[in-house]
Amino acid sequence: MTPNELRAAVLNVKRWSRADQRAPNKPLMMAYALAKYLQGHDQLFSYANEVDPDLHLLLQRFGPARRVYHPEYPFWRLINDGIWRLDNAGECLPRKSNNDPPKSELIKYGVLGGFSNEAYSLLKKDRQLNIDLLNSVLSDNFPESVVPDISAQLGLELAFKEVNKRDPKFRGEVLNAYNGRCAICGFDARLNNDLFAIEAAHIKWKQFNGPCSVNNGLALCSIHHKALNKGVIAFSHDMRLRISHALTGGQIIDELFWGLEGKQIFLPRNKNFFPTGDYIEWHEKNVFHK
Repeated sequence: MTPNELRAAVLNVKRWSRADQRAPNKPLMMAYALAKYLQGHDQLFSYANEVDPDLHLLLQRFGPARRVYHPEYPFWRLINDGIWRLDNAGECLPRKSNNDPPKSELIKYGVLGGFSNEAYSLLKKDRQLNIDLLNSVLSDNFPESVVPDISAQLGLELAFKEVNKRDPKFRGEVLNAYNGRCAICGFDARLNNDLFAIEAAHIKWKQFNGPCSVNNGLALCSIHHKALNKGVIAFSHDMRLRISHALTGGQIIDELFWGLEGKQIFLPRNKNFFPTGDYIEWHEKNVFHK
């Protein structure tokens, strides 16, 4: 296996899909392993002691809201992509409905998993290849405002470059449509007539084919942009603000979020620039934590 073959294999990992729903299980599993290798971890990870608690937290923090999270799925299923290895897995009994064992079996038999021998050898020799793969996995699946949060959760402080470049006109067109103010709180600070802390946010992430068009964009302050991408906020069909019931905090949170709940956001004068309902619905289903 060459570095280019490993890169292609990682980027072509088969992911669960239904329409364009988010399924970051395998990307987060790979990112977890790559990050740990950068920190000197051995090739294999204990499902019971490492992957189950650590990946569960990653899925909870950065995946779509679910009643139950299943870190065992990507840990087991990556073996089908030709870049993953499982040890002590031979005795695991599958579920009746499919070939995946329940997590109790992985724990019972002390199953270990990690990148294959060939892949691990390449990653151990070439730190930059590891960093590049980690960057690609994260940038292909998460917006740039969320990637630093994931890398911090993984125990890294790396400067990641954005792989999925946005249209350079997107920011200017969105900010012009919203007259340079946050669509939620109205923040419109300028220094020497230059806007700052106002950003152009994608409603449907470009990693999931969300276009760089004004009707897939919102002008948001830095706080509300991060809140949009973390699933703290969403919008009703008539563009009234919704707040995740999981949000907690003090007086400032009341002012920036709960005090604005149910209010219609600021919209462009040109109705052709209004957010498209399909993009709002995608975000509600795939990002928002109800």
